[in-house]
Amino acid sequence: MKGARRTFFSDPVSVLALAVLAAVILFCIVYPFVSPYGYDEVNTAERQQMPSAKHPFGTDYLGRDLLVRMAYGGRLTLSVAFLTGLMAAAAGTVTGIACGYAGGLTDSLGMRVMDAISSVPGLLLAIVFDYLLGMGRGNFLFGIAIAGIPPFARIVRAAVLEIRQSSYVAASRALGAGHFHIIKEHVLHNVMPLAAVQASTSVADALTTCTILGYIGVGISPPRPEWGVLFDMGRKQLRSMPHLSLIPAAAITICIVCLYLLGNGIRDSLSARGGSHE
Repeated sequence: MKGARRTFFSDPVSVLALAVLAAVILFCIVYPFVSPYGYDEVNTAERQQMPSAKHPFGTDYLGRDLLVRMAYGGRLTLSVAFLTGLMAAAAGTVTGIACGYAGGLTDSLGMRVMDAISSVPGLLLAIVFDYLLGMGRGNFLFGIAIAGIPPFARIVRAAVLEIRQSSYVAASRALGAGHFHIIKEHVLHNVMPLAAVQASTSVADALTTCTILGYIGVGISPPRPEWGVLFDMGRKQLRSMPHLSLIPAAAITICIVCLYLLGNGIRDSLSARGGSHE
């Protein structure tokens, strides 16, 4: 893994993507604590102001500071994206290991379930879960997470099928190692880097879905300033005050691009390392 880390940090694009994403996350965490304004603080005397020294990102139609609303909204949007990505990674990795290692009927049924989930758009799953389990309670998270499971399951399953036939697994069995030992020492050891690569894509997809849900009024709703909500609110004044939409759109785009670049960097560093090992 040391070689993979060296390869990753020797790539300036990957390092820049990691630094930018870390800076955005740090800003979202810290700025609401130091801002002189609250994210829902109304000041009609300063409504619809253009960016200035006092309000670097300007103000909205109620005079609320857009900079602090972007920071607070980033907390919500990125938290949803990373949480659902983690949920999908955990469930997908377990499913892939179970299907690939057990084989037979377990593998066949598990992959058919994954095919069924993949046939339903993630956005639709999120809307259905939010409607069935109660809107406005964050239940759309489950739909986004479930939609992200199949890619993990397929990638992990393919790796496990190869690992299961390897010489070092055969040697472990010959020495009397049980299934739990083989999975812990050989399977997990090799599939976790693959899951890490997929995780960046999963988080990026979840970020996209979350912002679309906010844009169409599902999921996180006003007055909480999720990035999709901010983009939608700014869209109504796109001609007169385009920055109200362009700033959230830029933040969303930057984070998605950084996540994909991170995934590419992790994949390339693992390829340079030589792929899976015992």
